[in-house]
Amino acid sequence: MNDLDEILRRPLDALMPHRDPMILLTRAAGMEDEAFVAEVDISEHSPFFEEGGVPAWIGLEYMAQTVGLFSGVEGALAGRDVLPGLLLGARTYSSGREQFFAGETLRIVARKVLQQDNGISAMECSIQDPTGMELAQAQLTVIQLPTMAALDEVSRP
Repeated sequence: MNDLDEILRRPLDALMPHRDPMILLTRAAGMEDEAFVAEVDISEHSPFFEEGGVPAWIGLEYMAQTVGLFSGVEGALAGRDVLPGLLLGARTYSSGREQFFAGETLRIVARKVLQQDNGISAMECSIQDPTGMELAQAQLTVIQLPTMAALDEVSRP
């Protein structure tokens, strides 16, 4: 069994099947009230940064990556390898603004609402400022695949 604090110190690419430059999150922050929290520091070096910030629609990918990171941390706690996953859909993504601004640290919170035996889960996600004020929200439907080979099978035409 691995210790959560030790797992959270690992590089993000050790906990999810993403690689730079497409790792958009800055760090795994941990568990809070049965939800997983990741953070992203917005700067002019952030992927998709333009005209003073990152477009708010990128928040959907912040949420999806937080769900993937949550899965990777759960797997690491259980002693499993990182498993691939896919975003199947999003319901009601809404944001109270058009962009996330340079200098902001965003908290992305993902809470499991439903998990089925076939690997499909529903996740309630939100993006918050450091005070906890909600900036965006959505419900994501995701699937965790049993192997990397299964990802190849799904992606074949």
